[in-house]
Order: sequence, then structure tokens, then C-alpha cells
Amino acid sequence: MHPERGGRKRPPSVRHEGQHALSPAMSHDDFARFDFVMTSYFHVAQDIYPGNKRAYDERVAPRYHKRHGGPPKTRAEVREAMYADPYWQMWSALKRGNQELSYAARSQVLAQEFDALEARAAKANGRGKSTLRLNPDLKVPRYVTAIDIHCQPGGYNASDGEDLYAGAMYDTASLYLATGGEFGKWNDAAGWSMVNWLTTEFPDINPKRILDIGCTVGHSTLPLAQHFTKAEVHAIDVCAPQVRFGKMRADSLDVGVHFSQQNAEATDFPDNHFDVVTSAMVLHEMPQKAMKRMAKEIHRILKPGGVMVHAEQPQYHGQPAAEQFLREWDTRFNNEPFRCGFRDMDLTGLATGAGFRAAGVHQDMGPGCALGPNGIEVRGPGLWLFFSARKSH
Repeated sequence: MHPERGGRKRPPSVRHEGQHALSPAMSHDDFARFDFVMTSYFHVAQDIYPGNKRAYDERVAPRYHKRHGGPPKTRAEVREAMYADPYWQMWSALKRGNQELSYAARSQVLAQEFDALEARAAKANGRGKSTLRLNPDLKVPRYVTAIDIHCQPGGYNASDGEDLYAGAMYDTASLYLATGGEFGKWNDAAGWSMVNWLTTEFPDINPKRILDIGCTVGHSTLPLAQHFTKAEVHAIDVCAPQVRFGKMRADSLDVGVHFSQQNAEATDFPDNHFDVVTSAMVLHEMPQKAMKRMAKEIHRILKPGGVMVHAEQPQYHGQPAAEQFLREWDTRFNNEPFRCGFRDMDLTGLATGAGFRAAGVHQDMGPGCALGPNGIEVRGPGLWLFFSARKSH
């Protein structure tokens, strides 16, 4: 199963999602609404999506071949042919409709519960194991503010950081709904997959300091702190509402993380400071120029022998043009404009351009994991692309 799409015929109820101090209270009707959306997501992904391949193989490709004397060779050529196909149009409209239904359901819950959330946040302010640094002078990059990322109303930075709305919107029944619970009760499967990858591929790493980049509300950050209990764990994001919510969420789950509002392209950390720098599903949300600046910054703040690891989606290299076309849907219809650019990138070139040696750069598919009753459990093979590089001594 790929992290983009589900693999269960019957996803669990949103009632099973983990509840913390900033989770909004939900009624029976609220849960029913979310469960309808989740079921619709999975019906579209599992039952309707496969028909795109049949439509392409049986109708679109032969028609293109007849017209052009050969099959489509690029995803642009597949796009030209498939956009006119009524089956693809139906699937695409339903997929976009589900996304909008999800936000409508979340908006309704938050509208009725937000005052209570703010009151709870104010009461808890300053307490707990985690810390928070905001930077009101930080200029949030236009690639974050110019669009409503993933179609989230207002984007991830919908306020000036003085309220929790954008963080609450991102957290409430979001990943759990979209993945049908595949990311676990606390939506932290990417983090536990990262922990498993680090401990398996770099068994000699005993980090004293870890940095998680693009942390949003800390779903993927907390497993790093929960596993590497002796490490000082930092998490940064450019969006103040996200790290503000993340700090309070971590406190409510009794996990200590140092959250700060920072741009990963130019942080305020000293040289040679971290043993490990991670990110989960961040690179494909960045333009390539910003990604290159961030890679250089990571190289600067990593200690010699330190490791950067990014959990991402598979790239396009070697995939058929029709599969590439279907995977570009989020770029064109879900406000993820840089996704295709990332999937086309030379990641080894990205790392070597930042100062890493090619011999220390690796790209491998790794399993999806979750925290089970007996420790980390491997839930599926080949779910994540792990892009890693080790800084030379």
C-alpha cells in the first residue's frame, strides 16, 4: 500500500482516533459525518480508481495510438488524452469533492468547539514538558502563503499565530480520515517508520540532538522524542499556528519537544549542532530553489558523521507515463504545485550540491511502521521513500 491511497475495504470509525487536550468534542452526528467522508474516500480510492487503468488501456491509449501512430510516451501526452475521458473526469471530481467534504466537516466541528479549545489552551499555556519560540518577524515564504495547501481553508498559516485554528484544522480528523486510520491512533506512523529506519540503517547513531523540519503539529516528531528518550528533540515550521498547536498537543501527551517557528532554509542553530535531521512528507511541498537552500542549511547544522533522513513519496524515475499521470493529480487539483517537481528531481545531485559526498547518499524504499503493544511493528513493505545522506567527518 502506498501512503497516498488506502488498502482496507472497511476503514475504522473516526471514533478510534486518539483524543488529546486540544481535540474538539464531537457528537454522534459529527462522527457519522466524518465516517461517511472516510468511507467515500476509500470507495473512490479502492473501487473507482482502478477503473482509470481500464479506461486508459481499453479506450484512451488505443484512440491516441490511432490518432498519433503510437502510444503516449510522456505523462503530458497521457494527460492530453485522459482529460477528455468521462471516467477519469468522474473519478477526479469525486476525489476533489471528498477533499472539500472533509474540510466542510472539520470546519463545522471547529466552529462549534473553537472557543472551548482556546479556553483550554489558555489555561494550559506555559505548562508541560515542551517549549515554544515564535518569531513574529519571520517572513513566511510565499510558497506557503500563496495557496491553500491541500485545499485547507486559509492554508497552514491562516492566522498570525495568536490562535490555534490552522493547527486545529490540520490535526482534527485529518490524516486519520484520509488514510483510514493507517497512520495509527495518533497519526504518527511516518514518525515510527522514521525511527525504525534510523535504528535499522544507522545502528551506530546515538543522537544527542535531533531536528525535525516542517513539523506542523508534531505528528511525526513525537515518535522521535518517545524513542530517543535521551536526545534533545527540536521541531521547526514556518507557520506559527502549527508549532503553537504542536507544543500544546505534545504537552497534553506528556512528550517534550522544543518547537520553534523557523525557516529551514536559514535557521538560528549553530554549526555542527545536530546528530540527526529529519523531515516527513516535506520536500514535495517545496520549490526546488528552496529545497537546495534547505539542504545546504542541513549540511551546515549537522555534526560530522551526522545523518539527514527524509521520508517521502516514490519518485517518477522508471514509472510508466500513465502511472506518472495518475500520481500528478494532487499537483493539479489538490494545491500541491511542487509535487511533480520533486518526483522528477535528482536527489543525489541535491545532496552533493549541498556538500554531502555521493557515497553517503542513499535512496531506498522502507516499510511503514507503527507503535504496537510490543514495540515498533512493521505494517507493510515499501511504503516510504527514505532519502538519506551522511555528513563526512
